[in-house]
Amino acid sequence: MQVKSFLFTLGAGMAAGALVTLMLPQQSGVRKTMQKAADKMETAVCNME
Repeated sequence: MQVKSFLFTLGAGMAAGALVTLMLPQQSGVRKTMQKAADKMETAVCNME
C-alpha cells in the first residue's frame, strides 16, 4: 500500500510540475531549463533500455 501511495504522490507532483511549466511563457529561462532537464532525463531512460 505504501508503494502505491508513493507512486501516486510522485505522479501527482510530476503532473502539477508539468502543468506549471506549460503555463510559463515560451521564452522563459525557467521553461528552457526545465525542457533541458526533461530532455536529459529522456535520453538517460532511453539509454537504459
